[in-house]
Amino acid sequence: MGDEPKSPPMSPVSLNLPTIREADYAESDAPAKRKAAKSVSLQLPTDEDFVDDQFVSDSPVHKNSSKFEKNPSKGAPSQRRQSRIQRLRSGTTTAGKSIRRSIRQFSVYAGRIAKPANAYIRWNLLFTFLIFFTFSTCIWVPAIPGLADFSLEIVTIICIILHLLWLIAVINNIRYWWKIRSFWNNKIDWSKYPNPTNLKVKHLVGLCVYKEPLELLMDTIDSITSQPNCKQKISILIGMEEGTPDKDLKKAQLHKKYDPLCERFIVTFHPKGLRGDIPGKCSNFNYASRMAVKQLRADKGYPLDEEGQNVELLVTTGDCDSVFGERYFDALEEDYWKLTPKQRETTVWQSPLFYCINLDKSPFFVRVTGLLRAFFMMGYLIPWNINTMSIFSLTLKLFEEGEYTHPGYQMDDIIALIRWSLAVRRKCVIRPIPVATLSGPTAGKNYIDEWYEWARQIRRWTIGAAEVFHYFAIKASRLPILVSLSFASKFIFYYGFVLCAASIYTTIAPFVTPAMLTRTGHHVWGLVIPNEKAFTWIMLGFLGLQYFWFLTVFVASYACQPYFPNGIKDETGIIRNIFHYIMALPTIIMYCLVELVAFLEVTVRGKSVCSHNASKKDNLVAPVADKAPDRMEV
Repeated sequence: MGDEPKSPPMSPVSLNLPTIREADYAESDAPAKRKAAKSVSLQLPTDEDFVDDQFVSDSPVHKNSSKFEKNPSKGAPSQRRQSRIQRLRSGTTTAGKSIRRSIRQFSVYAGRIAKPANAYIRWNLLFTFLIFFTFSTCIWVPAIPGLADFSLEIVTIICIILHLLWLIAVINNIRYWWKIRSFWNNKIDWSKYPNPTNLKVKHLVGLCVYKEPLELLMDTIDSITSQPNCKQKISILIGMEEGTPDKDLKKAQLHKKYDPLCERFIVTFHPKGLRGDIPGKCSNFNYASRMAVKQLRADKGYPLDEEGQNVELLVTTGDCDSVFGERYFDALEEDYWKLTPKQRETTVWQSPLFYCINLDKSPFFVRVTGLLRAFFMMGYLIPWNINTMSIFSLTLKLFEEGEYTHPGYQMDDIIALIRWSLAVRRKCVIRPIPVATLSGPTAGKNYIDEWYEWARQIRRWTIGAAEVFHYFAIKASRLPILVSLSFASKFIFYYGFVLCAASIYTTIAPFVTPAMLTRTGHHVWGLVIPNEKAFTWIMLGFLGLQYFWFLTVFVASYACQPYFPNGIKDETGIIRNIFHYIMALPTIIMYCLVELVAFLEVTVRGKSVCSHNASKKDNLVAPVADKAPDRMEV
């Protein structure tokens, strides 16, 4: 019911295996380790035999079997046993899957064996090059004699393409608004979905926390426990860090309040210094979810993997500053039943996120960014199948096949879809959950601190996207070629062009291109555009069209507000709304500039900049005394 049960360690006698300490494993030349390896009478395939990302565990089986692989001359198994292990590695036998599951049940996760990698020569260099190549075209195209005659038309065509993308986003937002509205007024008829095998759907919802306020976390948990039938089907997992202040007291408070309200309530503490981990939610949730699934399997009163029980466990990951949409899990289950069993194995469910918690109290750059992110999620991320964000769900089978979350990449949500696609070696898809889920924007103690937190968050997203692109590029050959090309083009188009280059390009190109034509002694006209005045009017028309698209961003947010959970509203006044609307273009330009700097930073500094420094959330629960920030890094 509570934490992971503190069962006594596995006896070496029962397995005929000696206990090997972590220090023994780390020193390959240690005599004690060589002696331990000789005494092993059984070798089983480890997790690294089945997956590309290699993990180690504290289990004696894992450690000694790894020893055999490094020193095949010492205690190598027979030819017959080698043949059997080869069959298990291929995953073609039921026995292989059974052994793999058994290993995970009694093993203790002790980190990941990180593969050697160059910290600087990485595929994100190509990403950075494409971005700077695109928005610099307005500078070098007019300087090339063969292209100068077309330079004004090239700028115009690029602007037209970018505005067509905005039109696509508007259409997709209308579609998802209609889905949310329809579900709000819909009563689910479960009889429409036959269940001849009497399959039961249960949920495990994971939240990670470090130093965030406990009240903020409780607001999120309350939105889960208020879901229909929570006590019968929803288990909640809280992953704390080992360094979380007052973690034992917080754990006790959470257990006291929520044990009676959900099926299982689990709290884990993520140890410091696990191999291959970087600080952040990615490593915390990877550890916490492994421990939670292990505990549920060991729980005799929980029907997971029990004989005679047909249970599908859906895993949902969320943030501690979120409010789950009303009937989130009912909507998830309804869409689950619409799919075939095969389709469920490659589906990830995502609800639209609205950054509307205390948004009316945020400065213009935070509020405009929050509105744009919600608009882009419904406009691009979900319909284009690019990536999940913050709160999403999937089957335990897919979660385990994808080896949970990657503890070495800070953006667990951006990397999730492509990581699990690579695990199953086919395209995974995002399906929308038609409920509005709320998330908190960045928050600071004062205006300067708001700037700092806002820029730091954008920097983190950008570096994370660059790292995910590198991860995809080195593993893309495992997917069908069309799937790889489709994902790469959409990912680059969204994170590179829409979010980063587009606003800067449309701002500087109308001025730089005519100036470069004049500088190179070329007349300022093209094959179709007769003169500079006509070009100026065309660009002004695009500027007016851009503000029309910004208007649709504000309208989309207000149109969805009647369906927000707990009646939460964005109560920004008319005057501030007008000011924020005017400042939308400067905000998105500043956003792009921060992204450009972040791309340059990851290009120069490499892998060392990749970590997850969570944004502050204190102001999302209560105002704090005005105090200048200690440092200004951005």
